[in-house]
Amino acid sequence: MKPVPRQTTEEADFVKEYMLLPLMLDVLERDRSAMDLANLKMSEVYGGLIGLLQKAATDDLSRVRKSMREHGMKVYEERRTSIGIEARYLCRGYHYEFSMLWGLIRAEIMQRLCCYLGIDIAEKGIFS
Repeated sequence: MKPVPRQTTEEADFVKEYMLLPLMLDVLERDRSAMDLANLKMSEVYGGLIGLLQKAATDDLSRVRKSMREHGMKVYEERRTSIGIEARYLCRGYHYEFSMLWGLIRAEIMQRLCCYLGIDIAEKGIFS
């Protein structure tokens, strides 16, 4: 049996983003719903901000899906568990697995949202 070749860092990042971006969209939609129920003075502005974040995440997800197709990659199984997310995928004809814990997922989503907004997380001490 011949060994499975290593995937590139870029290919591994595609799968990570492919899994994280839909979760981020879920979080943003949940927050939008919560804002709709809240009695906020500037709800239109905050709703618009969430809309911009959703558009950025959707654009990134489209880019990732296109890149995965170009690299011959396909996620064929996704699971959310009590400890995180798991995926099985095909890359250049070989099968691989990916998993991530919820704590890391939360940090990654927060980091991406801060990046979209131009917030320097080190300066603001968000993860402190």
